[in-house]
Amino acid sequence: MLLSSFFVGNAVATITGARSFLDPLAALLCVAAIELAIRVRRPLLQRRGDPLGLQLLDMTRIGFSYGLLLEGFKLL
Repeated sequence: MLLSSFFVGNAVATITGARSFLDPLAALLCVAAIELAIRVRRPLLQRRGDPLGLQLLDMTRIGFSYGLLLEGFKLL
């Protein structure tokens, strides 16, 4: 999950970087997706039982963020 979300984050940054007119919209959608994942995380923390859903959500969020960050550093 971590690797696949890293590739998605990297692909989003690459595609929107090549087509520069979509940059503000893509940035807004990426930030909204990461914020949504953070807000979904709180009820999963309070739930008892298997934390697999929480771990998958965290891996997805971290991989996506890292993919965007790494692509941003490549553009500098």
